[in-house]
Amino acid sequence: MGLTLEEIKRYSRQLVLPNFGSREQNRLKNSKVAITGAGGLGCPTAAYLTLAGVGEIHIIDMDRVDLTNLNRQFLYTPQDVGRAKAEIAARRLGEVNPNIKIIAINEKITYDNAFELLKGYDAVVDGTDNFPVRYAVNDACAVNRIPLFHGAVLMYEGRAMSIIPRETACFRCAFPEPPPPGMVPTCREAGVLGSMTGLVASIQATEAIRHLAGFEIALKNKLLIINADTMEFDTVRLKRREDCSACGKQFVSKPVLEVCETRQEE
Repeated sequence: MGLTLEEIKRYSRQLVLPNFGSREQNRLKNSKVAITGAGGLGCPTAAYLTLAGVGEIHIIDMDRVDLTNLNRQFLYTPQDVGRAKAEIAARRLGEVNPNIKIIAINEKITYDNAFELLKGYDAVVDGTDNFPVRYAVNDACAVNRIPLFHGAVLMYEGRAMSIIPRETACFRCAFPEPPPPGMVPTCREAGVLGSMTGLVASIQATEAIRHLAGFEIALKNKLLIINADTMEFDTVRLKRREDCSACGKQFVSKPVLEVCETRQEE
């Protein structure tokens, strides 16, 4: 399906970019993306994918809006406190761009349902805030061979990496096991700088948009670490492990127990 005249005008600032034409915009239009989490990372990634013209976006989150979310989760207002995040986010973004399809999935992602829940997508953008769900999303994308764009924020630090199954290191390649319970503080305990979530999410969205449009992406086999104290951007080189339980020669189911749950960003 080609672009309408209204879409050509809406996306005109993208369409005049070098090497970005109607073919690339149509690739975005025909893409289907899941965003896991509608919090500090999920709000801006969902917004940028919506504005870019990704044709179908599914927002998966079972949380409800809390007043403490409002320093960074800009899709919500004080009047939304207590209401389902995914539903509010989907409705607001649908008003911004009525040309695309946005679906709210008010469901908790677990290791038991992730493999079925995350099927049939062209990409998954990870905005989850705890290790059990993060590993579940990684393993499901590895098994289903879906590109995964990971991000995390805690205090003044942000991280991002792009995962292309069977081609790059996955999250488990970099972090085979979660940290012991209590080693990493929660964002309730340590805090999170709201603007850092926007910075990391913008990087996730940029990588996802470029991949969906058919461009090369920058964070293959790289973990980007951003320090807001020094405004330094460091890159750690990664290597896919053949013995990785998620993306190695043989998949091994390794759910992370809820007792290990540590919320990094919510």
